[in-house]
Amino acid sequence: MKLKALSHYNGDTDTRFGDCIMISNSTQLIVYDCGHEKHAEAVGDFLRNNTSVKEVHIVVSHNDSDHTDGIIPLMDYLASEGYETTVYTSLYLKHASKVEKLLDDGRRNKKSICDHILEIFSNVAEIVEKAQEYGFSVKDANKGVTLATAEIVGPLEDEFVEVVAKAIEEDGTGTINGETVMNAASVQLKFTLDNQDKVLLCGDAAPQYLKNLNSYDVIQFPHHGQYKDGVEILDCLGDESYSKEYLISDNTGSGKTSGGSGELVDYMKEENYKTAYNTLNGVVSLPIQSTASSTTTKGVRLGVFFT
Repeated sequence: MKLKALSHYNGDTDTRFGDCIMISNSTQLIVYDCGHEKHAEAVGDFLRNNTSVKEVHIVVSHNDSDHTDGIIPLMDYLASEGYETTVYTSLYLKHASKVEKLLDDGRRNKKSICDHILEIFSNVAEIVEKAQEYGFSVKDANKGVTLATAEIVGPLEDEFVEVVAKAIEEDGTGTINGETVMNAASVQLKFTLDNQDKVLLCGDAAPQYLKNLNSYDVIQFPHHGQYKDGVEILDCLGDESYSKEYLISDNTGSGKTSGGSGELVDYMKEENYKTAYNTLNGVVSLPIQSTASSTTTKGVRLGVFFT
């Protein structure tokens, strides 16, 4: 498989384009999140230039708009072109009974819980409804589910149910280990690149939910390279952290409420870690196609979108 992590457009670093990571082989494409309509257009360009791709798998890591805003425009295109499409996301309503048992406060019944889930996780609900309208297959993104040559590895169902229950209790505003409940149980995906490197994508997941980190060669830092999460992952890996490579998808814009990987990038430089591949600098392409004449930044094509 090959990876392309999309970046900003036309030098615009103020807009929150959000995440969009493409994983492909000759006949299949996985789109892990699609945070902006510009990303959906780039996916469309890729498909028009790679006509052997017949299957498209869309993974929605979690509900936040900077991971979901481009998904419906992308599905509109896929439906119009007749692609065989499957959507994988957390189907919150399927777990409502377990959420009800966990809450067990006598104030809520299953119907009220379902209503609250639809309200809090409205972006995912809209995506699922649109996918069903188009006749796409929709699958619950449970651990162990396989798609193309990738596999969903987290979160565990108990972790997921805990997050949904906390979101209901605190009306979507609570935190788990410093990460918002909207982010904490992001869907995690593992796959193997053409060079046999094993990759973990984790959206905005709370680090406590990431398992077997030592088994990966390339690890996406969650939440766009947020400093606290990144340092926690590096500390968890211990001495092995220096042998790993890291991916940051930082298309978060420059506003006061934006994310930003600068603090983590500085920390990694001070501690002599390998420089992380960062979409802040342009489209990230893995595995690296090394050529004797290449002078581009390792793993990154600055400002270049792909065919």
